[in-house]
Amino acid sequence: MNRRNFLQRSAALMGAVCLDWPAFAEKVSQLGKPNVKIGIVSDIHIRHMDSVKTLHHTFEYFDSAGVDGVIIAGDMADWGFRSQLALVAETWYDVFPNDRGSDGRHVEKLFVYGNHDREGYTYGNARSVKVTKEMIAEEAIWPQKEKVWQELFHEKWTPIYMKDVKGYKFIGGHWDSWKDISGLAEFLQKVEGELPSGGRPFFYFQHFHPKDTCSSPWVWGQGGGNVTKALSKYPNCVCFSGHSHTSLTDERSIWQGAFTSVGTASLSYISIWAGRENSSEPWTAQMKRLKSSNGKQGQIMSVYDDCITLERREFVYDQPLGENWIIPLPLGQDKPFLFETRRKNAAVPQFAAADSLKVTRAWGKDVKGKSQDQITLHFPSVLKKTHGTRAFDYEVQVEEKEYDTTKICATKRVYSKGYFLGEAQDADEVTCVFSLSELPEKHKVRFHVRPVESFGKKGDALVTDWMQPSDIDRG
Repeated sequence: MNRRNFLQRSAALMGAVCLDWPAFAEKVSQLGKPNVKIGIVSDIHIRHMDSVKTLHHTFEYFDSAGVDGVIIAGDMADWGFRSQLALVAETWYDVFPNDRGSDGRHVEKLFVYGNHDREGYTYGNARSVKVTKEMIAEEAIWPQKEKVWQELFHEKWTPIYMKDVKGYKFIGGHWDSWKDISGLAEFLQKVEGELPSGGRPFFYFQHFHPKDTCSSPWVWGQGGGNVTKALSKYPNCVCFSGHSHTSLTDERSIWQGAFTSVGTASLSYISIWAGRENSSEPWTAQMKRLKSSNGKQGQIMSVYDDCITLERREFVYDQPLGENWIIPLPLGQDKPFLFETRRKNAAVPQFAAADSLKVTRAWGKDVKGKSQDQITLHFPSVLKKTHGTRAFDYEVQVEEKEYDTTKICATKRVYSKGYFLGEAQDADEVTCVFSLSELPEKHKVRFHVRPVESFGKKGDALVTDWMQPSDIDRG
């Protein structure tokens, strides 16, 4: 296939909306059967039998999709206990007995340890149930990590390993430290003769994000830079990493530069990053932190001759999280996921002409439980299916009027309640709350709300009339 035909076909695929699954499936069918298909999850944080349910369901979905392997990019056993990792193994072999799918195909384990697998018993969740020294001595994975791996997964454990899945190379680097995967550069150099060339991809996976790649520079959980330096020598490398629990609805979760880096979210919960009124203190004042325990996400990667597709999916409501990401092949030529390119070209989310901004007043409580006279703004959720482009969050500003001048006197950012889920779970109105004491006492104000996409582009504002906050009627 020539380059022009590929670009035309990619454009057609990009235009297919995952929410209209039959239309998307028809478009993808034009690519034919993929050369290899891989299920991808991370941060599954298994503690006990109750937490296995989603993992089992996800494995079953991967099996029904016909995957040839499954990546788990670390943090399998939440407390770093053998009994928890045993539940992962038992779930795997229940769905993939003898490493085989329901149709008899071989399905490769592509698992690595994360920091929880090493030392999870030192963290808050384990301490809250008073994990004892005796329990640690009996259960801790790390002192016997090689033996535990051999017993549970029936293969030899090595710090870095490479497997072949249907002609594609997959390299896994187990957790080593908070900053590095020791020996990665040397390992890559050693196996370089086995790695593909000419833009054909190979795949690497570890727990933490390589520094200054996906979700950078703000995201928690980046490495120290050595992994980025090692992988930068290989433009045909696609790296998968977890650790930060960043939602796959955040378009910054995929990055291209010297190589390609993709965040793997979490099958346990999604991190609600600070900076928004309903995220976490010290930013929050009037609104509680969103609950995200229903944010259980993963991906399916399909590799074709001329592109890679990444299906983003959540496994509670079983819905897509957005359009599939499509990476052109060969790697190293077109880079549609360069951050600078996407900042420039990202579609701007906009409210519809019929959308309106409502203001109400009522007594409520702030995040510390103190009674407050509160002003609440109500506005629609901006979604692709209804507005053309989905918003990632919203900017809310208070404009103050004094004599013949006006100024912005307060600014908040706020998430919609389902921003980290599929659009069907994000249709409720969005709210942003101010205490009356946060607003000017003597002057009139008006409120502005703008939808914002992941890279920061803002749409036009919904704007209220001028009003005296203390004159707003209580509902």
